[in-house]
Amino acid sequence: MAKILLMEDDESLATVLSEVLTAEGHEITTCTSATDAFAHISAAKFDLLITDIIVLKDNKSVPDGGISLISRLRGALSWNLEPWMKEMPIIAISGAIHNQGMADLLNISRDLGADITLGKPTDTKDLLNAINLLLRKSR
Repeated sequence: MAKILLMEDDESLATVLSEVLTAEGHEITTCTSATDAFAHISAAKFDLLITDIIVLKDNKSVPDGGISLISRLRGALSWNLEPWMKEMPIIAISGAIHNQGMADLLNISRDLGADITLGKPTDTKDLLNAINLLLRKSR
């Protein structure tokens, strides 16, 4: 059905989401950082991006997460991107909604250009509905 890039630093969650999405007929590519995600996007065309907002490295948040990726794809630096890259639907997910002081990150993601935001844990039905909605809109 669709070629989806999943940027998620939690290996077990990435595995579960990949299995669910593959069972639905999607082709999934996974990565763990915005740098890796952008390299994949530069090398191949994707129909949809699902990105974690906060990436942890050594139990510390690093600036190589979804905010960085969404900013790069939708922000001022997007002028040299292929048109499909700028228009690729984005679903932002985060468990930060449960952390005091970080709950606004999903709103920030939406303001930066994420099409849909979902909190973690993400119900797979909600995720599949979001994917189907965005894929229908983009075709």
